[in-house]
Amino acid sequence: MVINEEGEMGERLQAGLKLKRIVFRILRAARVHLGQNRTAHFEPAVEDYRRYWEGAAQILSAEFVPLADALWEVRLNGRRTRIMNRMVQLGDPVVNGVSGDKALCYRLAMEQGVPVPQYGVFRLEELSEAKKFLAQNPGVYVVKPVRESTASAGVTTHVRTERQLENAAVSVSLFAKEFLVERMIFGETCRLLWLDGELIHAVRQRGVRVTGDGCSTIARLLKQPGSGSVPFDLTTQMTLQAQGLSPETVPEDGREILVRSLRPGLDSSREWLTVHDDEITDLVCPAIIEDVRKVLGMIGNTIAGVDIITNDPTVSLRQSGGVLLEVNPGPSIHKHYINPEDHHSHPVAVKILSYLLQVSTANHVLLPAKKPPSTFSER
Repeated sequence: MVINEEGEMGERLQAGLKLKRIVFRILRAARVHLGQNRTAHFEPAVEDYRRYWEGAAQILSAEFVPLADALWEVRLNGRRTRIMNRMVQLGDPVVNGVSGDKALCYRLAMEQGVPVPQYGVFRLEELSEAKKFLAQNPGVYVVKPVRESTASAGVTTHVRTERQLENAAVSVSLFAKEFLVERMIFGETCRLLWLDGELIHAVRQRGVRVTGDGCSTIARLLKQPGSGSVPFDLTTQMTLQAQGLSPETVPEDGREILVRSLRPGLDSSREWLTVHDDEITDLVCPAIIEDVRKVLGMIGNTIAGVDIITNDPTVSLRQSGGVLLEVNPGPSIHKHYINPEDHHSHPVAVKILSYLLQVSTANHVLLPAKKPPSTFSER
């Protein structure tokens, strides 16, 4: 009698993963019930989006008509468009499906020569292959769904060991069949909002920065008054390493250095949803704009929120070591309301509504140009 030990070991491994998956599901449900959910969501209320769109409609002298709790119609001189909370009438299901497939977007970006993180695509039953990928390419990784995800659900960062990878794979399997194991890029996350091939607004989640004086090391600069309490943890180490720096580096006088890609207080133990706090529209360099334009041209997006990671948006992704991270088909304009003035002038909402209603943003005059398919005339 021949015993297939490898087969039996594989069966035991799969059985163990199934059991761990059940345990993870129970633990996650318990955390949610107790208010200890690892996923930190910052979902805007319907009332917030109503204020955004209604304020923009008033600026355009358009009529804002509620149709349901989170469904509104904006009318202007015989033209109208409908908005459902954060969703506008732009795009189509096929384009949205392509945008939502992170692995496919990476392949399309690579075809255009646009930098993306090193990555592999796996299923839970292929965990052994994922572990081989990790062993052959040592580093710090992020595990996240290929598709079928919302916000940061199922995302685990700072994965370095096989055990961490196994736990992350089981966790992500609660949300999606396939998952990405992608190299973690230590830089600031930026959201670029695109409309009809043009960048209309950009924001970033600002990390911790210091300014050199020509004689102090980075470690010493971090101890100066006003620098706050910055832990010298893995995130800080990797952020410096990505720029070819160390705590003992002495930056030249006036040089601003990104020393930590996340603000103090944000760690890897929770699934954080990125909160942007710095407007950078005028800082985004032409090379980044051209890279994103090429990728969106391949996908077909009319409107999209594109995430990139870079430590310096004024230079190309290649120069900074940055990457294109994700293409989001919806505008999610709440991410662009970061200054008090935004809640009065509604710059992003006005531009989107103007496009939908074919209105000139300069003088709010109706344009004769052909209307987008999302706008229709009243009968």
